[in-house]
Amino acid sequence: MDHTSRCQLACPQCARFHGSQTELNPYMPISDTTIDDYKIILEPFEPDTIKLFHCGNFGDSLSSPTLDDSIDYSLSKGVKEFKMAVNGSARSKEWWRDLAQKSNRITINFSIDGLADTNHLYRVNSNFKKIMENAKAFIDAGGNARWYFIEFKHNYHQIDQARRIATDMGFKQFNAKYTGRFAEQQQKEIATKKGTVIKDKKNNHNQKDMQKIQNTHNSFDEYIQQTPIVCKYKQEQSVFIDMEMKLWPCTWMGAPAYFGPNNPQRKSFDNLYKLYGDDFNDMRKHGWKVLEHEFFATYLDRSWNNQSNKYKRIYTCGRTCGNKFEFSSGYGKNTKRVNL
Repeated sequence: MDHTSRCQLACPQCARFHGSQTELNPYMPISDTTIDDYKIILEPFEPDTIKLFHCGNFGDSLSSPTLDDSIDYSLSKGVKEFKMAVNGSARSKEWWRDLAQKSNRITINFSIDGLADTNHLYRVNSNFKKIMENAKAFIDAGGNARWYFIEFKHNYHQIDQARRIATDMGFKQFNAKYTGRFAEQQQKEIATKKGTVIKDKKNNHNQKDMQKIQNTHNSFDEYIQQTPIVCKYKQEQSVFIDMEMKLWPCTWMGAPAYFGPNNPQRKSFDNLYKLYGDDFNDMRKHGWKVLEHEFFATYLDRSWNNQSNKYKRIYTCGRTCGNKFEFSSGYGKNTKRVNL
C-alpha cells in the first residue's frame, strides 16, 4: 500500500517532486487512505490470511493523520503482518515505544542511507539523531526493525560501520542495496543535488547488465518492448493499492499513474485508459471485484507476450520485470541482506 502521499522529506529521486526538490509533482494528489478504505481491503478476509506493507511509493506513512487509527483497525482484523517502510524522522520516542508494544506482528523497515554526516545528503530534511532515537525506542520496547541502506558514492565507505551500529542497536536485519534508477540513464554517473550513486561495474550488477543491454539493443526502449517478462507480483501473489485506493498489479505500475503525461511510463497507460477509463481499478467503487476486470484477467498476460495489438505492452512491465535487467533495488543481486 501507499497509505499516503504526504512526506516531510525531499529526496532528489522521489516521484513526489517535479523537476526539482521544491516543486511538488502537480499530477500527484495529496491523499490519505482511511479506516473506511481499510474496511474495503480487510473485511473480506479471515484473520491471519493477509499481510499489509506500507511501501511508500509517494509518501511516508508517519506523515499521515490517519495512520494510527488504520494500524489499530488492521491489527483488530487480525492481519498476519503489518509492515511499514519509513524514513524514521517523524513521531516521538513515546509513540515508537507504544507502537512496538501494540503487537509483535509489526515490522518497521527504516530507510537510512548513511550516518550522521551523510544520510541527509539523499534523505533531504531527515534528522539522523532523531531517527536513531526513534529506532532505539522501538527496538528497546521489543519492536522488530530492519535497516535498509541505499549505496551512493557519498556513503559507500560507511556500510560496514552502519552494519555494526545496526547489530549493536538490535536491528533484526541489515540490507545494503543498489538502485537501478541511475544505471537506467545510460550508465552514467548521474548527480543528485547532493551526491552521486556509486559507479561500480565490478559489483553493481544492474550497471553491468545495462551495459550488456546497450551492446545488444539499439536502445533501452527497444529492450523494454522485446524482453521476456517474469512478473514479480505473480510470483509473490501480491497486489498494490495506492493512496487513491486504485488497485494495481504492483508498486512499480502504481507509480506512473501520477507521472507527467510526457513520461514514457505514463504514456504507455494511454491505451489502458482508452480501453477502460481511469476508474476501472478504483476499489472505493468496485472493491476486490477489480481483480475480475479484463485488465487483470486478460490484458497483462497478452501484453507481456505481445499477442494482440489491443493489449499493448506497458512500459513499466518491461522496465521492472524484463529478464535481463533487475531494476528494483529490493530484488535479486541488487540487495545484500544480512540477518543480525
